[in-house]
This record gives sequence, C-alpha cells and structure tokens, in this order.
Amino acid sequence: MKKVLSVAIALTLSSGFFTPQVQANGVAQAICGYVASDHKSRLRDQLRANKIKLKKIYKGMRCNNESLLRFAMINNADSAGGFIAKRLSVSILEKPESDGKTVLQWASENGKDGSGTVASIKKRLKI
Repeated sequence: MKKVLSVAIALTLSSGFFTPQVQANGVAQAICGYVASDHKSRLRDQLRANKIKLKKIYKGMRCNNESLLRFAMINNADSAGGFIAKRLSVSILEKPESDGKTVLQWASENGKDGSGTVASIKKRLKI
C-alpha cells in the first residue's frame, strides 16, 4: 500500500512540474509558427495573451536553431520580422548572437540584405 501511495504522489508531483514546460513549448511552437507564416497580428496576440515581452525571451528563443529575426529572414516573413525588430532594444540588435555575428552581419553574409526585416532593423538602429 505504501509503495502504491508513494508512486501516486510521485506521479502527481512530477506531472505538476512538467505542465509549465509543456505549456511553454506550445507557446514557443506557436510563436515560431506565426513568424514562419508571417502572421504579425497572431504573433502579437500570442505574446499579449501569455504576457510575454520579446526583449525578455529573445536571447533564449530559437526556431530551427535560429534566432527569431534570422528565422523571420529565412522565411521571408518581413511583417513579423519588422514587428520583432521594433520590440527589441537597440543593444539587443547590436549584440552578436551565439555564433559571434550580429543580425545584420548574418543577413549580409546570407544574401538577406534587401529584406524588409533588415530595413526595419536598420531603421531601429538609425543606420
């Protein structure tokens, strides 16, 4: 009886700890999906509904192992990319990412210089 009770308690406790992570994964997938499909309004609604600030999650948020801005450029999602650029601070936009390159350096090296997302980043940086 004690063994069954302890297993039940362990399952109850462990399921309680995994729920927030599962929910967070669902939100992250939704954010990546809205960026990929260039749904700026749905992206904004998702962020607002979950009380998420882009500048707080940008560094740790990855979509297909790319940052949100790079992911937007890869998917030609200029509306969503422009929205993201406007929500980030200048210091975040100027800071090198995990590979040591800034978003603009990466865009230049990958032929994304002409994208609307890059134009939004340059406007935000006043370049």
